[in-house]
Amino acid sequence: MAQECPLWAALTIKDTQYGFAGATGTVWTIAPDFTFTIARHIGLKILDPYKQGRLTPEQQVHFKAMLGRVGVSKLPKRLGSGPRVNARIITLSYDGADSVLTLPPGGGDLRSLRGPAGDDSAAALLEIAGTVKEMTAS
Repeated sequence: MAQECPLWAALTIKDTQYGFAGATGTVWTIAPDFTFTIARHIGLKILDPYKQGRLTPEQQVHFKAMLGRVGVSKLPKRLGSGPRVNARIITLSYDGADSVLTLPPGGGDLRSLRGPAGDDSAAALLEIAGTVKEMTAS
């Protein structure tokens, strides 16, 4: 059985695309009590949440097991290549630490994105981000 990891602090995922208008994207936050919010990120502002809810008990078990398996605290601060023009940035923030994945510009669902070849940490960050998006979508 996968090791369960308690959620001690809020976990936040930001999916941001840079362009001529600045940064835009979505911010998902899951609190330690498994309530969540989803908000838009435009420029330097994070708007008020447009969706709120709570993970189901089954989602909570799955989420804690995934965090324990992936080892969120072991993710490096920087993933992917350096700055890019109009880069897509996926940021995971948890317990005072950030892990930032820089990807080429472009769309696509978080689950369909691929990090740099052979980068297990990037794959782990994308797995967490995709799972958070799926769990909060219903």
